[in-house]
Amino acid sequence: MKRQIKFALCSLTVAVFMTGCSNMTDDPRKGGLFSYSPDKYEKRLQEREDRLAAIEEEQAWETKKNSDLRRTKAEKETQVANLRKKVKNEQAKLDSQLRAAKKANGGANSERVEELMRENQQLKKEIAQIEASKKSNEAKRQELERLNRELEDLKAEADALSSL
Repeated sequence: MKRQIKFALCSLTVAVFMTGCSNMTDDPRKGGLFSYSPDKYEKRLQEREDRLAAIEEEQAWETKKNSDLRRTKAEKETQVANLRKKVKNEQAKLDSQLRAAKKANGGANSERVEELMRENQQLKKEIAQIEASKKSNEAKRQELERLNRELEDLKAEADALSSL
């Protein structure tokens, strides 16, 4: 009878261990000593490492994108600064040409020269408004280019008046 009781206890113990092994987990804090599975733990660890690698890759891509955007911004700011300088230089040349045309022609074309001087002053005001505005650098660049074309037209007309 003692043998039968020992056999029954052994069978019961084996059955308990077998059912405990079927619910193995990858988290040693949850599974306890007997239901912990090293294979599942390694799989869980690998998944986390893969997720970390994907996040690091995305972060590197975002950093590169940020760097590219900063470089582009710096290039645009340089373009705008160059256009500002060009417009100022052209405006100074136009001012001197208009003064020279006014002196050279005396009263003959003075009315047209005065009109060109007023247009030049209006362009100066528009440029000052652009500089003071909250527009983006790209919008400022486009507006400065438009005004530069107008300035070139005025300059050409002033040249024509000067040559009379």
